[in-house]
Amino acid sequence: MATKQQIPVVAARLTEFQEGFEVLSIEDAQWAIMNGKEAVSLSARAIANRSKPVAPADKTILSAVIAARTVPATTEKFVAQDKFKVDTGKEAKVKISYLEDDFKREFLGKVEGPFAGSIICGRKLEKKSVDGPILQELGGNETAETTLTEMYAAMAAQPNGEDGCLLNNGRANIFYIKNITGTLRAVRVYWLGVGWFVRASSVENPLEWGAGFRVFSRNSLVPQAA
Repeated sequence: MATKQQIPVVAARLTEFQEGFEVLSIEDAQWAIMNGKEAVSLSARAIANRSKPVAPADKTILSAVIAARTVPATTEKFVAQDKFKVDTGKEAKVKISYLEDDFKREFLGKVEGPFAGSIICGRKLEKKSVDGPILQELGGNETAETTLTEMYAAMAAQPNGEDGCLLNNGRANIFYIKNITGTLRAVRVYWLGVGWFVRASSVENPLEWGAGFRVFSRNSLVPQAA
């Protein structure tokens, strides 16, 4: 509703362009003179119902699914400290070059139970963003959440940095995983040189992820590519 301050301004502006009423017939002009209140009401409704430009929808942050991997079911517990070890030797099951202190502190003590199996889906981050909008587009924390079991399975499928579901060009692969206290964290893994680097950070970190990074999730609300 227009404010009291706007109403006299609108009336004054209409007076400035009163020659526009020349399009009215003599009969219509006389009707407006005799029925001023109704004439103003008709004019106001016409203004309110005018065709208005539709603001373009914001571009989505994530692409459709561009990579996917089936993670098989397991019958054994996943013990993080037994899997995530810095080792780039020839006998390493997964070549890992670096584990960040935050990741070690928040995740190496974690033990996940037997896994029922899943399909993890990777999507390209179309433009730089902090975690909040990404999580929202994925449908919220619960639908965005993955596990260490799933992330490690993806790494194990590319143990030497081969091409696959995970990016291997130095750009981050982002997983949203709960730490040992049950707090959701952004865990990123990326290949540099001779091994995988693994880091963890708060989902409230103000730093933005770069465009071109890959985000992984399960049961996301984002549609899959045709």
